[in-house]
Amino acid sequence: MQNSKCAFVAIIGAPNAGKSTLLNALVGEKISIVSPKIQTTRRQIHGIMEVGGVQLIFIDTPGFCKPKTPLEKVISANFKNSYKDCDIVLLLIDSTLKDISPDVKILERLSNDAIVAVVLNKVDIAKKENIARIASNLSKYEFVKHFFMISALKQDGIDEVRQFLCNSAPDGHWWYEANKATDLPITIRLAEITREKLFYHLDKELPYSVYVETENIHETDKKARIHQSIVVMKSSQKGIILGKAGSMIKKIKYEAINDMKVLFNKKIDLRLFVKVKEKWTEKKEHLQNAGIID
Repeated sequence: MQNSKCAFVAIIGAPNAGKSTLLNALVGEKISIVSPKIQTTRRQIHGIMEVGGVQLIFIDTPGFCKPKTPLEKVISANFKNSYKDCDIVLLLIDSTLKDISPDVKILERLSNDAIVAVVLNKVDIAKKENIARIASNLSKYEFVKHFFMISALKQDGIDEVRQFLCNSAPDGHWWYEANKATDLPITIRLAEITREKLFYHLDKELPYSVYVETENIHETDKKARIHQSIVVMKSSQKGIILGKAGSMIKKIKYEAINDMKVLFNKKIDLRLFVKVKEKWTEKKEHLQNAGIID
């Protein structure tokens, strides 16, 4: 296998800093779901790309937060293990925020063994004085090798970050075959597509109580038939997801199909079913089915 350099790169930061958007921009393909709601990433997600003889393996992580529920405790455990043994750590900070003390705390916990870079995101909408203040406050950390100012959503500054990563990657063999965008199983990728639509359309806390399981995929030359279950915790939640005369689930299905077509490059026949499994967040089997734990 052609190779000369390889780096594991952890993307860490507070909820809603734009980690998933950055991952997708760096890889050049939608790997991790994106939502305006916080704490949507539930596990470590690997995106993979090659530039010349360099392979970069990105780890999109759940945003760090104080866990309260059983599910949040699992998510928090996923984050704590996410940047260990990585070659490079990108700390992504929302440059529109006035209080970045949670980011500072995690920065101070980072190991000196990894190359650390701070990436200020959303600079296209942040006030210049706020960006300058954040950069000034973080400049005292000598182990931070570089500062970047980007808009992950608009993909401004992404090329500079990618080049820095390539230059910083250590010598080593590639871990994955070429042209492999992620190590996520196709069942999980499909489930994440549908879960993203649930996050966009469901209000308040409901999407956090839901997971999607891809139960069956059958492909022909022209079509992919996919069966998925949307699992909720209460019977009352089932009606909300279905919507009046099935209006909500039809909308979710339509939008999910459009994204799935990109993966398969063929017609999609998606069948969605809503199931009730009480207290699924506290049961290992369901956490595994949801792709939250291995």
